[in-house]
Amino acid sequence: MKIAKRVTGLLLAIMLLISANAVHADARQQFPLPAGSKVGHSVLASMLEASRADNYYQIQSKISEVWFSVDSVAGMAKGKFIHFKGGIALQPDAANNGQVVFVIKSDSVSTSNIAIDKVVRSKSYMDVKRYPEILFVSSGFSWLSETRGLLKGKLTLHGVTKAVAFKVELSGIKRNKAGKSETILVKIATSISRSKFGMKLMSKVVSDRVELSMTIRAKKQSSISKDQLVAISSYSGFR
Repeated sequence: MKIAKRVTGLLLAIMLLISANAVHADARQQFPLPAGSKVGHSVLASMLEASRADNYYQIQSKISEVWFSVDSVAGMAKGKFIHFKGGIALQPDAANNGQVVFVIKSDSVSTSNIAIDKVVRSKSYMDVKRYPEILFVSSGFSWLSETRGLLKGKLTLHGVTKAVAFKVELSGIKRNKAGKSETILVKIATSISRSKFGMKLMSKVVSDRVELSMTIRAKKQSSISKDQLVAISSYSGFR
């Protein structure tokens, strides 16, 4: 009897393993990503599932904003990124409440000062020719209140990938209405160490701490395609 139970348990474990591998293989087949992509196939599969369930929001770049600020001996320097895109998958029944993928075009940085822009884009800092895009892929989300939460994930900047956590605030609606609204407004903020992303020059005159803030407006989109999802996740996604 004991041997029969062990054999049954072993067979069940093998079946579960085969099933899991089949799911991952199906995701890889659905989303043929470029070599070196930082976005997993399962992430895109999750977003596609959210789209089919009418829980996917496309970021509206033209009415959204991405800002950064850093202190220096000359005062606070502020700038923004002009070109970016991404998607938000809200999964009301999921443990981590969804998925976020966000891509920024590095050379779209603007400080309203041509000289500063050239320095920021140069090899000394962002090296935009070598690293043309900045990518964030979430790994989990937890609610702290009805309108505030904590978004965790991996940020790839200047060729370096680090874990980060963003403070999130929903504006105008509460958490239980987020997936039911046609549009959402989300404010996101965090602070990073630029030296940890390989940008260490001029540390005596420019602070190591960089503040990142985003005001994201997103619209529900139920007809997202696989090609569109791959586009927002790959380094060649910008046209």
